[in-house]
Amino acid sequence: MLLRMRLAAIAASTLLCLGAAAQAGCAIPPNADAMQKELLAHLNAERKARGLSALTLSAKLDKAAQGAACDNAKRRSISHVSSDGGTLKTRLRRVGYGFRTAAENTGRGFATGARAVEWWMHSPHHKDNILLRKARDVGVGIAVSPAPDNKIHWILVVGASK
Repeated sequence: MLLRMRLAAIAASTLLCLGAAAQAGCAIPPNADAMQKELLAHLNAERKARGLSALTLSAKLDKAAQGAACDNAKRRSISHVSSDGGTLKTRLRRVGYGFRTAAENTGRGFATGARAVEWWMHSPHHKDNILLRKARDVGVGIAVSPAPDNKIHWILVVGASK
């Protein structure tokens, strides 16, 4: 029962983040929820294969990641710096996520969550972020850049709260 309630709360917070993004003029893929689940499954499989704990969705990290994905999509960018000059630290503070550790991966053009994780795992710095031993929480942002580009932008934020 508690697990069902927690899953329902996570689903509701994800829909809230995606709904807010859509209202802000950000294009979200219609299957974003399934894309996020696929990415999380592959992400946690990589962690499990190395004896690390699975990451749990965080509504606050989701909100920070979605905002960054929308910002990058609008600019057709894969930047870690927001259009307003904000950094990951700034974005986490804005959503009220007090953290001990945090890291962020960006990506553009991956059609699936599986492909995003595969690419990140072949990049040493991105791989280190995925396998961050102290991380416990995760947020995923997914947005589509304006036409004619129409590329999918991904943001993965991992962290551990204080």
